[in-house]
Amino acid sequence: MSDNAKQILTERLFEAYFKARSNKRNTLSQLRFEIDFEHNLLHLAEEIHCREYKLKPCVAFIAHKPVKREIFAADFRDRVVHHLLHSAINPIIERKLIHDTYSCRVGKGTLYGIKRIDKFIRSCSQNYQQDAYILKLDIAGYFRNIRHAPLWDKTRKILSGKRHHYGGLSRELIDYLLSQVIYTQAASNCTIKCPRREWQGLPRSKSLFYAGRGCGLPIGNLTSQMFGNIFLNDFDHYVKHTLKVKYYGRYVDDMVFVHPSRESLRSIVGKVRKPCRVRSTHHFLCFFCSAFHVGPNAVRTTHPTLATIHTLCFLQ
Repeated sequence: MSDNAKQILTERLFEAYFKARSNKRNTLSQLRFEIDFEHNLLHLAEEIHCREYKLKPCVAFIAHKPVKREIFAADFRDRVVHHLLHSAINPIIERKLIHDTYSCRVGKGTLYGIKRIDKFIRSCSQNYQQDAYILKLDIAGYFRNIRHAPLWDKTRKILSGKRHHYGGLSRELIDYLLSQVIYTQAASNCTIKCPRREWQGLPRSKSLFYAGRGCGLPIGNLTSQMFGNIFLNDFDHYVKHTLKVKYYGRYVDDMVFVHPSRESLRSIVGKVRKPCRVRSTHHFLCFFCSAFHVGPNAVRTTHPTLATIHTLCFLQ
């Protein structure tokens, strides 16, 4: 790496630091880093420059609001690297995503997704003057079951192209940092922050401690949200451009289809198996389906045969 490239890396790390600390000012990890942040950032730049950067152990704990879930909080130093990566590659990723993917995107999010689905329903039902049907697909243990190798391939594919600049960083450096973040097994190198009894009642499908080898991303990391968009991007394009579903939206692993025909929704459930292949129980994504009928006077769950369909599969 040339002196100029190292200087650019250092500048980007300082920018990433100020982004990372904007909503983490009270964490112990952040406070320790900030005591001598200039020295710490220069040292981090040197580690990355020498290809000696390794992620520090996460802090694992159980959060209870809004729902009970397992959290692996990255060390603040690693959060700076997450922001560095996000700033460098997310503008490229944004151009490859469909419009109706709502998670972790500027100007979108949960409220935007709700408004879009409401617009879909109104349009499909002619402002509630005719019947419309809603199919919701949910992937059980989505982040826990994402396999690292396919994610690595999908990420490198989406970043392919000679015209990408990565915020002034080299593609080789981006690949190096991506490999460090993607292939890290967070559960095998972590500190437990809360009593272990807090894990009681949490399904194994929602815990990284039970993820298969080479599987799982920690919920909460900025990069995990970005990778979640990448991993299902091919599926989104399949739905929109191959199946030609007009009314479709996704937030993380929650997918919604709206259609005036119940039978068309039934056929969609079968067709989404096409980009999937069944794997062992350690390497699967589990689709759970629910369906609703929107009529002029009511919204209700449809016939159980549609509402209870489920498929065990792994997305390629």
